[in-house]
Amino acid sequence: MNIRIDHTQLVLFSPGIIIIDKLKAANAINDSLSGLFDGDPVILPLPEDAPPQIPRIQMSSKDGRYNLSIARNKLDFIFRYDKDDEKNLFPVPDLLEKFLVIFQYFRENIHTQITRCAIVTNWIIELEKTSAAEFLLLKYIRSDAPIIKSHELELHYLTKESIGRFEVNKWTRIKSARKTSAPEQNRFIVFHIDINTLEEVAYEFDKGSLQRFLDQSSNVMNQTIKKHLKNMEE
Repeated sequence: MNIRIDHTQLVLFSPGIIIIDKLKAANAINDSLSGLFDGDPVILPLPEDAPPQIPRIQMSSKDGRYNLSIARNKLDFIFRYDKDDEKNLFPVPDLLEKFLVIFQYFRENIHTQITRCAIVTNWIIELEKTSAAEFLLLKYIRSDAPIIKSHELELHYLTKESIGRFEVNKWTRIKSARKTSAPEQNRFIVFHIDINTLEEVAYEFDKGSLQRFLDQSSNVMNQTIKKHLKNMEE
């Protein structure tokens, strides 16, 4: 059984991210990160009444590993791993620090109120021989369950937890996956963990509280994946 992390997504939610000069803001963010987003920024000329979740600014590194999307109600910072990274290292060095730099820019220069945040990870597990759907059925569902020759299988569960003094939802989603229709390519499991502060609670994040949330959520992420791996290996 081989496991690797595919990508990490860090999210800030706001009742309103108002940027007057979008190109100026994009350049300032990139300067604060020493040119991390070396691809050309995309500024979308959307009308003011466009849905708030549509990104107004999109920035990326030329290698596609770092991406930043800025909408009216949220900000998404995504890091994609490649074969040269340590496959199980989470988070990668300086990833959370880069996110905090972005947060500080919006808090100090745009005066953005951040009321919610989230951290999301996707992991990929490759089994040696067993079909992923059959494996999940064996490990997580009663052996006498009336599920026969399943082509795909998904498991979702939600827990309510307290992390860094914040009340959160923790979604864990486990599903079989395949690269192609070939039988030998049905041995992949996608493991998705999403920790987000409650939508019904508006917090007021500062750098210290956000860092605490990120650090402790990362620990919970690692503990969760280790527990499931232990279960799968037994």
